[in-house]
Amino acid sequence: MAHLLVVDDEPSMRRVVERILAAAGHDIRGVGSGAEAIEAVRASRPDLVLLDLHLSDVSGLDVLQRLVHDAAPGVPVVMMTARGSVEAAVDAFKLGAVDFVTKPLEAAKLIATVNGALPGAFADPTDGPVMVGSSPRFRETMATVRQFARPDINVLLQGETGTGKELLARTLHAGSKRREAPFVAVDCSILTESLIESELFGHEKGSFTGATAARIGHFERADGGTLFLDEIGNLPLPIQAKLLRVLQERTLERVGGRDTIKLDIRVVSATNIDLHDAVRRGAFRADLYYRLSEATIPVPPLRVRAGDVDLLATHFLQKYAQRFERAVSTIEAAALAELRAYQWPGNVRELENAIKSAVVTAERVLRHADLPAAVRGRSQPPPAAGAASASLGKLLIELEVDLDADQIDLKAVAAIAADRAEQALLSALLERSSGSRAELARRLKVDPKTLRAKLRRIDGDDE
Repeated sequence: MAHLLVVDDEPSMRRVVERILAAAGHDIRGVGSGAEAIEAVRASRPDLVLLDLHLSDVSGLDVLQRLVHDAAPGVPVVMMTARGSVEAAVDAFKLGAVDFVTKPLEAAKLIATVNGALPGAFADPTDGPVMVGSSPRFRETMATVRQFARPDINVLLQGETGTGKELLARTLHAGSKRREAPFVAVDCSILTESLIESELFGHEKGSFTGATAARIGHFERADGGTLFLDEIGNLPLPIQAKLLRVLQERTLERVGGRDTIKLDIRVVSATNIDLHDAVRRGAFRADLYYRLSEATIPVPPLRVRAGDVDLLATHFLQKYAQRFERAVSTIEAAALAELRAYQWPGNVRELENAIKSAVVTAERVLRHADLPAAVRGRSQPPPAAGAASASLGKLLIELEVDLDADQIDLKAVAAIAADRAEQALLSALLERSSGSRAELARRLKVDPKTLRAKLRRIDGDDE
């Protein structure tokens, strides 16, 4: 049973909605104005809001914006609109609505829409992996994944470390025509350069020292199914050339072999770096990039998925309480507030690890004190000797600077640093902002069109 709030200034319409959804097993509360809606969600957070587009005291779009950005971030909002107001419904999607229903209402359609929009786990209908979330950015990503799951094309997932790119790759596979065939995941960042060709393409017996038997590679293991190449940007250029040839010809030869082996695979790849920039710098082949990115799906970081931290934290709490046989069933309000406030640079993976360790120490209720010190925001000890060098090393890795290189393009490094600082600033401002993007453009003293272009780059949809 879900707790739903219905916002409509027509009492008869509220009664119709309440009767339909109560019969479907939901608990319903109805209010007749935008002001009552804001007050109701602050007093008792519902699982979903059904909001009429036209209210007597204020526009439904204005109420939607306040709900999404202030009063109830993360609570899904379904708009109700007359049949002739589809354009307004499109505007509602842009502001964060997850779906809409048209009047006069059809009971079956209303129930299906509400049940489909309720927060919780997204599971592919083919019993694929479970993805948890309800925020607009999460639902947008999952809608794109569903769209590209069945077409047999190569997909590139672009997002920060820990955002769940492998789970999305598995979801793509589970929804594809290849779902009964193998899914093979390869982390390109941990393959040694001396053995990477053998790992990917296989080798014959005696082809190099230590090759005491023939071995099939990851490509052959994935034949008929999906090959997931994680951290694809780490592949050396010579291997990129061989990978391109395999993708173009759909054949390979094992290391030391002469036989041509036919392949029938789909490739899903992932990266946490800007491959556009890597192509520009000559670190990644442009032809391979276009071959891998027949479709590109940006994966949002956790910090822009408003409301999903609560859902994910609860999901991980249940998962590890059961695994570790701990009687921990809830998270106290102070701990949840700290989890929401934290920026999660390690994204979902970092949140999962934080909850995992907290479950071990918690007793019945996961409390603020059970969270890792970094998440609690406690002051850190003074940096040890060598910490400055470690920080510099981390920065140089992020900027992809090789100190041992024969030449270093200082202007290029500065440009990359400036670009990433700008993106970090815009992401932080977007997260804090409850106003319009026009207002953000005014604050930054940039043209709104320029701002939109920059935001598209952050989202990764500037293809």
